[in-house]
Amino acid sequence: MLKELLKNADPKDLLPFAMAIHILVNKLPVTVRSKEKPGIRLEKGDVIDDNYEGYVLKLAIETGEILRVTPVVGPYKGLPVIIVPIKDGDEVLGAIGAVDVTAGIFEDVLLLARRAELSKFLPEDAFPK
Repeated sequence: MLKELLKNADPKDLLPFAMAIHILVNKLPVTVRSKEKPGIRLEKGDVIDDNYEGYVLKLAIETGEILRVTPVVGPYKGLPVIIVPIKDGDEVLGAIGAVDVTAGIFEDVLLLARRAELSKFLPEDAFPK
């Protein structure tokens, strides 16, 4: 039941989920859409667009893959984004993404500040050997 609701969700239905993620990532810009309908774009705690298509979101839905890319068009042109498909098993229901407004500095900081005591909390690929 929830699976079908998410796959066909309207932007207003996605808002609580998207806002929770937005707050969790310290209000970095967040975008989310269902498989069948446009979604929303959040910035600074506000809905900026409630009919957001998001070509990278669509690509993540089509491929079912996590995408770490820098868009060449759109509102986040030139900024790194990470887009994650929302899946139930192999079925893609939608996608959600966050924009790294620091233009990649978080990844650079992780590389510079690898601390062994943090490795127990993070997946292996966060601390490559």
